[in-house]
Amino acid sequence: MVDVAARLSSLSLLRRCAVTGSDGNIGAVQQALIDPFDWRISFLVVETGAWLFGRWVLILPSLLLQPIQRRSMHMDVNQRTVRTSPTLHPLQGVSAQQTRATLLHYGQPAPSSRNLPLVSDEELCRCELVSESRGMGSVVDLIYDDVAWRLRYLLVDTSGWWQGGPRVLISPHWLTEVDLAAKKIRLTVQREAVRASPRFQDIGTIDRDYETALHRGYGQRPY
Repeated sequence: MVDVAARLSSLSLLRRCAVTGSDGNIGAVQQALIDPFDWRISFLVVETGAWLFGRWVLILPSLLLQPIQRRSMHMDVNQRTVRTSPTLHPLQGVSAQQTRATLLHYGQPAPSSRNLPLVSDEELCRCELVSESRGMGSVVDLIYDDVAWRLRYLLVDTSGWWQGGPRVLISPHWLTEVDLAAKKIRLTVQREAVRASPRFQDIGTIDRDYETALHRGYGQRPY
């Protein structure tokens, strides 16, 4: 369950969010990189401002001070620290070497190896959900916990197979495979469970009672 002090937010609102440092502007968020092992947001890809010629860099979410206000976040890091961090190429993927170097740069322990590559929020939002070869809908947004920086739900548009179908929430823990090459995400729940699940209205309506009903509706163990 979401920690008491945490809030849920969407990654669509996080994109283009301004980031400031202890001595001025840092840049704007372009992507979130997610670890599919535990669905934690491991890094934010930030396009720096004119002060650093628009370089792309990785930022650790743990460096950001909460809460996000007026499409802006603040981090307790100065521009010099960002300037000397590893550089990304916007047209290339993020390598394990770059993520390791970034962790070490910010004084964080780096794993010796990775079993799963990080996936971006943009990649997930290009995917269709499939269960037993039947389409379940397309991912339109991702909802995360802004304290643990962990992905809580995929927001899925069901109108492609369910006329007038609403948007529904699917937990990433119900997924069985993420195939980015085929742009498909396979999961365990069926269309009947989706039809019976409680309706999603907005992020503000997600509370303990709603999540318990959501999990039970999908035949999953509630929190």
